[in-house]
Order: sequence, then structure tokens, then C-alpha cells
Amino acid sequence: MELILLKDVDKLGHKGDVINVRDGFARNFLIPRNLGLAATRANQEFVKEQKVRSEKRQVKAREAAALKAKELKNMTITLEAAAGDQGKLFGSITAEDIRQALAHQGCAVDKKNIQLKDPIRILGTHTVAVELYSQVKASVTIEVVRKS
Repeated sequence: MELILLKDVDKLGHKGDVINVRDGFARNFLIPRNLGLAATRANQEFVKEQKVRSEKRQVKAREAAALKAKELKNMTITLEAAAGDQGKLFGSITAEDIRQALAHQGCAVDKKNIQLKDPIRILGTHTVAVELYSQVKASVTIEVVRKS
């Protein structure tokens, strides 16, 4: 039986692929779990239409991410933190702190997109990468100053 895969299936194929499997496997496993559709002309056109819509959504999302990256490119954020005499922070600056500071400046970013290897633990200027979309990154300058 020919099927169109609706999702990636290990050792079988990727979403949108037309595969040939045994009838029982298709009827009892793939179709009930919404992993595949019968490969009729109508279903093939439906899957092609879905691919086109998905590509359009991805292009729009990438363009929006590129605009936000330009907005973030020259942004500098100043954060105050309690620190000792040698410039070491008593706590640390985390991705959540940076996300809140960005939101306060009017640029909403998810904290998962802030690529901070380790929390910031010293005073000074730090550069943090923000990945807004696949292969769309921006750098934000973080200035950590002593809380007065």
C-alpha cells in the first residue's frame, strides 16, 4: 500500500515522503496513529499545499527574526547587581534576568533563545548571543554595574 507520511517515522521516511508498506502495517499502525495517509491524488495535493503553506510561514518567521535581530544589534543593557570588593557578584546574572531586561526595553525574547554558556558572575561588559531563528543571531551587550 502506498502512503504519504504525515510525520517523520524512524527507519521509514520523512514527512511528505511517499512510501510503499504492507497493508496491515499501514491499516493497523501508521494510519490510526496519524503517521500516514493513503497516497491518493487528493491527499498528495493536500500534502503539497501544506508544504507550501509551511514554507511561507517559515519565510515570514525568518523575516520577522531578521528585523528583531537588527533591533537588538546595537542594544546595550545595564544591569545592577550586588558585588564584593574584587568585582565578583554575590549572585549571578542569568538568561532570565537578561530576558526581563530586554522585555523592559520593549523587545520580547524567549529565555531559551539567549545563549549564555555560564551565568555572569563578575562586573563588567559582556557580549551575549541571542538566537532568534535558525541561523539568525544577534549580539547584545550587557553591562553589569555595582548596585549602590
